[in-house]
Amino acid sequence: MITHIRMKNFKSWKDSDKVELAPLTGFFGTNSSGKSSLLQMLLLLKQTVGSKEVLFFGDETSLIKLGNFREVIHEHKEDALLELEFECKSLKPLTITTLQLIDRYRHYYDYAPMDIDSFIFHTAICESDSGMSINYFSYTVGPEAIQKIKWEGGNLYYGNRQGSHVGVANCYGPPTSGYTEQLSPLSSAFENLFADIYYLGPTRVHPKRLYHWERTHPKEIDLWGNKAVDALLSARVRQLTTAYNGKSVPIEERISKWLQKLELAHSFSLVPKGSLDDNNYEIRIRKTPNSAEVTLADLGHGVSDLFPLLVHCCYVPEGSTLILEQPGIHLHPKAQADLADLFLEVIRERNLQILVESHSEHLLTRLQRRVAEKQIGQDDVALYFCRNIDGESTKERLEVTESGDIKNWPENFFGDVMGDMFAMTDKQVERMTDQDPEG
Repeated sequence: MITHIRMKNFKSWKDSDKVELAPLTGFFGTNSSGKSSLLQMLLLLKQTVGSKEVLFFGDETSLIKLGNFREVIHEHKEDALLELEFECKSLKPLTITTLQLIDRYRHYYDYAPMDIDSFIFHTAICESDSGMSINYFSYTVGPEAIQKIKWEGGNLYYGNRQGSHVGVANCYGPPTSGYTEQLSPLSSAFENLFADIYYLGPTRVHPKRLYHWERTHPKEIDLWGNKAVDALLSARVRQLTTAYNGKSVPIEERISKWLQKLELAHSFSLVPKGSLDDNNYEIRIRKTPNSAEVTLADLGHGVSDLFPLLVHCCYVPEGSTLILEQPGIHLHPKAQADLADLFLEVIRERNLQILVESHSEHLLTRLQRRVAEKQIGQDDVALYFCRNIDGESTKERLEVTESGDIKNWPENFFGDVMGDMFAMTDKQVERMTDQDPEG
């Protein structure tokens, strides 16, 4: 799980300071307040994995397309240093080689193995006339993060002690030359972490009447949900299940239950069209128990937008991180609120971490209610409100009490609802007075 992120000079963030993340983290705020940028930092690092560029800002097929260094750096100050940081914990057991003090009296150091279950990654990127380059990057590891392994100027450092010369491919350090016993396990851990980060964007692919399956078994559903049907058919063939109430249940069955709970459909089925060898399938939706089945293309945006999200939550490997932008954008208020319960279920049952950007008051209110009901602990949810003041983003963590109240509720968080109600009441009274001047 990613436990914090931080960025300096990234888009509208001069310095985000440490942003603590929880199993469920929600970012709220006005448009262009910097919410998406907090998530884009992780997506930028994810798409840099395997790249030979210092940072891969993206192309038409990438998760995000950010242009170039000048467009990303805060206030377009090309001489500024771009800094990105995150911490993750609960990694698979990892043993690395570090330089450790063997004899304190003789000041004798030697390479020794160290078992770690977390690390803090930090990188600083600059740009010069010759292009973008790595100023440095570091991994801080060990109990209470006591050991720092830093790459700078082509050399590895252990604290203040210089080690070997190592060539690297990009900002997180896949080694290309030199002695790499210390760096390789850490860069591999970086890659493993981001391999289990999945993203669903705010827009979805248009539903089809007919889906052709190439008998592929995708790991990712992609940012538009293109591969949701492929994933379901793969899960059916491989007999993959999802967890619910401590039991393993078929993924398609759980999706049907959630469609019912969200009051969007009674059930769905994925059925072959024509010969099985054709590998053509329809998604058929039954709106009510007694209604006729229709294809996904015959329904509104709500069901078709939600479908990839439900597949994501049930299909990605347990322990993964899901990044979701505006997941309930086409859902009615009750369904938006019920999304909170979906997130809580997969956090609890599948050990997923969810980072969500939303404008939904109903989603937030349901989370507050679940905190009050002790269905989620205060430490298991982190909620932030973002602002942009004079081109610079700031964030404020919302203080949620045991009773679910928010102590530092921002003014006009979701608009001036109470002010609108008072104004409407005043006009109603005024109209009644005009109609009955003697009343």
